[in-house]
Amino acid sequence: MGAQIELKLADRIYSRGGETLEAVIGDLLRRQHATLVVAESATGGGLAERVTQVPGSSDYFLGGFVVYNRRMKVTVLGIDEALIEQYGPVSKEVAELMANAARLRSGATYALAITGNAGPGTDGPRAPAGTIFVALADAAGASVIHRQFFGDRARVKQFAGQMALDMLRRRLQRTA
Repeated sequence: MGAQIELKLADRIYSRGGETLEAVIGDLLRRQHATLVVAESATGGGLAERVTQVPGSSDYFLGGFVVYNRRMKVTVLGIDEALIEQYGPVSKEVAELMANAARLRSGATYALAITGNAGPGTDGPRAPAGTIFVALADAAGASVIHRQFFGDRARVKQFAGQMALDMLRRRLQRTA
């Protein structure tokens, strides 16, 4: 029965021994001599918190940028305010800009960025509650995933972090 489940789940399985997703990522980063930085808006530092729960994470985790509002995205990450205005702070484009800027400013191998609206309010039709964009940047560029999550604020933030970590895990496993 277990083999059939593993066959169906395939690359969705990240641990067979109960390791957390962040521990699995840490091991992959350490083995590849790679580093990670994060840029967070919607999760407000929660992603960095998860990564640093792993003992020894300072081997690969450089730090993070919590850029919760528009001004911080501009002043800390150097994102052009006109682009934020054009696309909206909750957008594929801004997520990509955040990831690329964080990676370049830190010198990290990989950067994860999360922007979104965790709710409960809406930011208009472009960003209803639960809208999340996650970007992953490396030397080859950035890729972005968009999801619309349902549930309360804490649940949306948890799902956003899980999505970001899983996106990185899949990238690291491809390059292992």
